[in-house]
Amino acid sequence: MTAIHPDATGTTVENQEPDTIIAAFAAISAASPDAPAVIADDGELSYGRLAAGATAVAERVRRQRPEGPVALLCRHGATTIGGILGSLLAGHPYVPLDPTFPRGRLAYQLADSGAGLLLTDEDNRSFAEEVAGEAPSRPVVVDIDPALNIESTVDRDRLVSPAAPDDPAYLLYTSGSTGKPKGVWQSQRNVVFGARNHIRRFTITPADRTSVLTSFGFDMAVTDTFSALLSGAAAVPIDVRSSGLARLATLLAERGVTIYHSTPTVYRYLLAGPGREEELTDIRVVLLGGEEVTARDVRLCREHLGPECVFVNGYGTTEVSFIAQHHLPPSAPVPDGIVPVGRPLDGIEVLLLDGEGRPGTEGEILVRSPHIALGYHGEAGGAGARFGTWEGERTYRTGDLARRLPDGTLAFLGRADRQVKVRGHRVELGEVETRLADLPGVAQAAVLARTGTAGGDTELIGYAVPSGDGELDPAAARDALAGQLPDYMLPRAIIPLTELPLTVTGKLDERALPDPPSPGPVTEPEGLTELESVIARTWCETLGLDSVGRDEHFFDIGGHSLLMALVQLRLASSLGTKPPMATLFAHPTVGALAAHLAGTATTPDAGQVATERAARRRQARTKRGRR
Repeated sequence: MTAIHPDATGTTVENQEPDTIIAAFAAISAASPDAPAVIADDGELSYGRLAAGATAVAERVRRQRPEGPVALLCRHGATTIGGILGSLLAGHPYVPLDPTFPRGRLAYQLADSGAGLLLTDEDNRSFAEEVAGEAPSRPVVVDIDPALNIESTVDRDRLVSPAAPDDPAYLLYTSGSTGKPKGVWQSQRNVVFGARNHIRRFTITPADRTSVLTSFGFDMAVTDTFSALLSGAAAVPIDVRSSGLARLATLLAERGVTIYHSTPTVYRYLLAGPGREEELTDIRVVLLGGEEVTARDVRLCREHLGPECVFVNGYGTTEVSFIAQHHLPPSAPVPDGIVPVGRPLDGIEVLLLDGEGRPGTEGEILVRSPHIALGYHGEAGGAGARFGTWEGERTYRTGDLARRLPDGTLAFLGRADRQVKVRGHRVELGEVETRLADLPGVAQAAVLARTGTAGGDTELIGYAVPSGDGELDPAAARDALAGQLPDYMLPRAIIPLTELPLTVTGKLDERALPDPPSPGPVTEPEGLTELESVIARTWCETLGLDSVGRDEHFFDIGGHSLLMALVQLRLASSLGTKPPMATLFAHPTVGALAAHLAGTATTPDAGQVATERAARRRQARTKRGRR
């Protein structure tokens, strides 16, 4: 296989390597069958065993003779990777589904994709059957755990897929402005191109270990997984949501991760959170993306990681994957304020269009490249309004605004529309508004994004006008949304209004919408025990609140899974013991958690409230906490 080397000029290096994922993977697995390919909670697989497992999965897929893509609903680890390769080997693109999402949303994605087969594992089989049962097509559910437990290898000549380079590799769903998730098709050729670009820029070798921290339904995971598997390195999937941030540093150190990639939110919790004792000196590259990156993030890298660690800010979209990167070697000065997103990658051209569609130094980012996604699902030929051509080359209008700086790098300026990033995930405010407005008893709705008090993360605030003379219960409305949307799309607060304010032109007057109440000095309700007071103070500190009642639900007052991980770290510091994440999720009120930690039953009133509240949440979210 032709070697890939960094090129100082930034031009594309010619190679004769295969342009399908399976062909490229087969070359690596044949050359190094005993090298580690995946290191995860659910097992460590060599390249030979992963190839054998993928072959066994492919045989199971072929026996079902599905039409269309193959969906996966598996744990975040080796099982998902084996399922992806098996689907591709059988000639089918894959559709990754996240087990933490509400059942209704997964059923919609499954039905919309046209998948006739749903691959799952022992942990998620029951949930997968429920999801499949809600899809009109009633896809067949197959447990692939047995296929991936094969203690053998496979000949390279069996690793042959009927797929061509321009055939689709996967269908990823993003937030859609119409109120429904939107699927994006990407080709085999583009996945291989993106992986090789990544490999070359960071000189990834078989000695490397790359983190896979985001859901496999997120394009970050595509880059992380295939840049490892197409270079001979090992992919290291870590489920941050179930393992908790308290274990993240430990797992990164134990598994020898050298290429770290995450959203800035997770990165900041990792390096700036309390209780971290591990030395992360193996990490030689930190790559952040999905959110705004600041000078503080660069300083965290310099303070906590090895002296040779390279800091990189990346910019991309699901439709193009990585578009630009800004590299800061250890000797580079720390930039002021916001870190630029850098220069376009090889094979990518960026034009900045003004309001008249003319190229200039500031405007909307238009990507011109042969490596753009095939298009949106259901829109033949990539005919979505954002796809087009420019002088014979395919283009994609990102909706993002940027300015070209004197040194040629791009400074990100925000969105040209109502799309925002929340904890690295793309969210269309219009989708959340549609779901809120569709709730019974709601006449009108609006949703805004703002900088929250808990760590400066972006959070959503909902506004709702009740129907007729009715009254709106914000907690009940949020519970109802929790059954339809993933937690990063849930408004932190829903504020009832008698009417939505309008400008003189009849548009929503966003500046006239009230802010949620600002936190004041921390106060404790009367009657809390000493342990309850410690927990309440921890919640206040984490969520930026002035007080927390004994029976208030963590997720109803602005909490989310990453903040719960921060609670775990702070409680460990305060109590001298680290409560498991499963315990924190199972007892999401101050009273219930304190009673559990103290080894006693809750008081009748508190217990009843906590139990009923948790039951409503479980019913609304429908298996959200499953792996």
